[in-house]
Amino acid sequence: MRMKRIYSTRALQDLALCIIAVMFCSTQGTVMTNNQDVELGGNVTLRCTLIQHHDIYQVTWKKIKTGNDENIATYNKDAGPSVLKYKDRINFTVWSPQDSAINLSNVSTEDNGCYQCIFLSFPEGPAMGQPCLSVYDDLKSSISYNIFGNHLSANCSATGFPRPNISWFPPEVDKKETDIVNPNGTLSVISNIFVSISNVEQELICQVIHRGKTKIMKLPGKEKDQTKNSFPVVPVLLGVILVILVIVVGICCWRRQRKKHRGF
Repeated sequence: MRMKRIYSTRALQDLALCIIAVMFCSTQGTVMTNNQDVELGGNVTLRCTLIQHHDIYQVTWKKIKTGNDENIATYNKDAGPSVLKYKDRINFTVWSPQDSAINLSNVSTEDNGCYQCIFLSFPEGPAMGQPCLSVYDDLKSSISYNIFGNHLSANCSATGFPRPNISWFPPEVDKKETDIVNPNGTLSVISNIFVSISNVEQELICQVIHRGKTKIMKLPGKEKDQTKNSFPVVPVLLGVILVILVIVVGICCWRRQRKKHRGF
């Protein structure tokens, strides 16, 4: 009797797992996809594979855009593959009713985003997948500063894609940011601060975050910077050299005049 109860419990558990699996498949769809990362200017392949077998007569690829999706390629069972947009950069690498893959070459920032593959069948209806493409460009950053009297003006700039984020520490520092869209679609962020040196007790830190990575760039604080600015080394050296040159020239002229007077 106990064994029957164990078997009946297991049967109920198996039945529950089957029901959950069926519900999961019905809500998640039957298309397998993979998201991709690609560097700006590179090549990448997006692929959709139909897990369940259906009588597919057409596969359509779309670029998902805000407000209006864009058809970019289709594969028809009778007509074959057809590229509708970006014909010089997109081509099919796999085309079949159950499996479809497109290759994008010379990827631009406009290619960033999600795509949709739609398998059309009758009478089952459409089965859809949504692979997403993350386009990136390596970070380029720099920091510079100038001192005007008792004030410091500093610029921290970062260029990349997606947009880099800039923060200053201490956080109470006021900043002004400017965004610039470059011809290749990358974004340049320029962050400027203007502070009184007397208020800068510690190092000023510019923190740039890009694609989950952090880069730290530092400016010297008041204590470290005072030594640099209290003794202007370069102007003093130039003054010393100038004085020495004047003395040497003076001695040469004096000796030449003496020779003339002596008749040499």
